[in-house]
Amino acid sequence: MHNLSYSMVEFEKGDRIVRLLGELRQFQAVPHGLSTRQLAERMGISQRQAQRDLKALEQYLGVPFTTEDGRWIVDRKFWLAPLRFSLAEAMGLLLSSRLMLRHAEHADEFTASAYEKLAAILPEPIRDSLAEAAKGLARKPADARYTKILTELITGWAERRKVRITYTKERTFERTVWPLFLEPSPLGHGIYLLAWDQKLEAVRSYRVERMSDTRLLPEPFDPPKGFDAGKHLGQAWGIWSPGEPVEVDLLYAPAVAKRVKETTWHPSQQLQQLPDGRVRMTLTVSSWLELRHWVLGWGETVEVVRPAELRNSVRAAVASLARTYGLGQPPARRPGRKQGSDVRTPQSR
Repeated sequence: MHNLSYSMVEFEKGDRIVRLLGELRQFQAVPHGLSTRQLAERMGISQRQAQRDLKALEQYLGVPFTTEDGRWIVDRKFWLAPLRFSLAEAMGLLLSSRLMLRHAEHADEFTASAYEKLAAILPEPIRDSLAEAAKGLARKPADARYTKILTELITGWAERRKVRITYTKERTFERTVWPLFLEPSPLGHGIYLLAWDQKLEAVRSYRVERMSDTRLLPEPFDPPKGFDAGKHLGQAWGIWSPGEPVEVDLLYAPAVAKRVKETTWHPSQQLQQLPDGRVRMTLTVSSWLELRHWVLGWGETVEVVRPAELRNSVRAAVASLARTYGLGQPPARRPGRKQGSDVRTPQSR
């Protein structure tokens, strides 16, 4: 694909992205190509606008056009080979579309377009449900910058080309990375890029939503020897890169025992039914920090046995919550200090 240098000002309106994808489907339906006049008539736009859109399709989506006798033709290699799904396979994709609809925070015209194509070959009511999911994705808030960034990362991953990213966490910095994998995270509804960081000489995860800009580079790369995304994420609770394995031990109250047992929460989990009705869960993760909010979400129905760091962190959160609702005791004063003596003077700080 071409380097996406086209001005993003042209794509601030989500309806233009919808039109561009609609035009792309027109070219897919007519392999021998379309003239600008034919494209304009099909889309209900001026011929001049059709010419501008063709330029945008080349530079924004990297569509490889050739021209012949006034017709614009898309290189056949651009299209994936047609697929045929069984009804059960199509149902699996429908379920994935429902998860995608809940997960996505931005309009995703690319995925919506894919679901629309799939819906066309399915029977009712599956077809209507998939089409509705596609419409839902398209109706989410448009973010042209995010779309451009995600497109470049996907291209870098697919074509094994390096990408220069501008990233903000505590501070803003630039890095040249090798895109290795894109992983959605249920925590915070984000998408993370697993990439080899040239500066750190290590695999790191970067949240796509924290990128303010990307630049697809011409330089190719070979993936680090032995890298396997599944193994890399195997111990992670969410998306954090592996660290030293941490053993976690949780006790669940009888009231939620059935709910705990009916779901596989982590590949490493082991469950033990206790005589008093409680359930013990033990698992191994790469970091307890990502686990903290999930544990707190179970409220009083779970107790952290270990590690001590997670237990203390949850205890501190519960104490803070109690104070917020006026149930906790204020911190005890040190013996021998009078009321008001805790106020320090500037000299004592």
